[in-house]
Amino acid sequence: MDWRSPRVCRLSGRPNWIALGVLLFPTLLAAQPPEGPEVRVARLIKELSDADFTTRRTAYQRLAKLGTQGREQLQAAARDADPEVRLRAGQLLEQLRLEELWAPSLVSLDGSRSASEVLEELAKQSGNHVHIGDPYGTFADEKIDVAFDGIAYWEAVDEVCRRTGNRMRPHYDMHTPGVVVSSGSPGDYPKAYSGPVRAQITSAKRHFVEELDYAEGKSDLSHSFHINVQFNWEDQFRIVGYATQPELVEGRTDNHVVISSAQANRASWNATSRGLRQVTSSIKLNPIPVSAQSLQVFTIRWGLIAIGDPAVLELTDLGVGKLHAQDDLTVEIESIESPTDGKVVITLSVLRDLVMPEPYEVVFREYDVELFDDQGEPYRVQNLSPALTDSGVQLRVTFHGASAKSAPKMLKLHYPRLRARRDVELTFRDVPLPVARPE
Repeated sequence: MDWRSPRVCRLSGRPNWIALGVLLFPTLLAAQPPEGPEVRVARLIKELSDADFTTRRTAYQRLAKLGTQGREQLQAAARDADPEVRLRAGQLLEQLRLEELWAPSLVSLDGSRSASEVLEELAKQSGNHVHIGDPYGTFADEKIDVAFDGIAYWEAVDEVCRRTGNRMRPHYDMHTPGVVVSSGSPGDYPKAYSGPVRAQITSAKRHFVEELDYAEGKSDLSHSFHINVQFNWEDQFRIVGYATQPELVEGRTDNHVVISSAQANRASWNATSRGLRQVTSSIKLNPIPVSAQSLQVFTIRWGLIAIGDPAVLELTDLGVGKLHAQDDLTVEIESIESPTDGKVVITLSVLRDLVMPEPYEVVFREYDVELFDDQGEPYRVQNLSPALTDSGVQLRVTFHGASAKSAPKMLKLHYPRLRARRDVELTFRDVPLPVARPE
């Protein structure tokens, strides 16, 4: 073939740049190094201040999908000279913290170990607490092989209990976090998990009630059905409020009967008490036919208000009327009283930008106060009385010092940077049902 044929790129005379580009383009493309995660994040952060709105929006959405990959660069961008970049980076960081707040603690463990070693390692990895053996009862410390690879903490603990003949229950000391694991049948409770929340169905109750009216000479038979659910959550997940009644999302029996709730969804909320780590609730359903052997699917939705990203404001100047500010928080010491030696009563006014929740009592669960004397020794909190005022939250705290000569030197106010309300969905499968009929 003649090299001057039209099918061959001419290299003599005037070069055919288009044909040459077609030949070289794949080579040039291959020579470009792939964009690494850091380069991608840096490019997207730069695009947050682009003049084009679509480019800014797309960059924000892609950064949100990257999750924790770009955390360090976003933290640097939150101090950027460009106000648009600062704003968007701050929003993305807050979104990251929110997702982490509602995520389960993941644990990994491989090998052959005793049950106690496995549980202690799982607790250590997740920041939870587990209490084993005396004085909490006997414990079956069998050796087991585990291969946990990034699974949720609660699922891992339940699996260990199932395989070793131990059972889990809450620790009833309200001042001590964690669960107790002791020997005994773990039971065959239907379980479900959602983020840091674990739920188990403790019982399903069917009631037949016959009432004979002698005046009318009529007999009336009523049929009701309840499912009792127990909720508990990880130690690091701080709930300050919860919906008193979970909502039924979906229910279907093994013989394809769709079940429904017998009660209206009520927007009633409770503020939690300090140290609360377990809540039980009864869900009333319209009667399920006795012909159904199990609930193939049972999904409920439970509303929660949780706080996270804890912070501390240190007050070394305890002057009355002085304002102290940090984040969105402003604190004023309204009064300091010393009615007796070693006893100190401090009244604080706390104002912040977070929207007041419903119920408002939730905000009283958000704060902890510590007082230290001039020797660095902590005072003991005897009482904390919260109140809602026109200017915010008022905290009146009574302290007792280590000695009659204790003099207050520094106060620490613990508060959350995040408060979020969210519904968690929990799906149970193959839930056995009571099937006996009355005689």
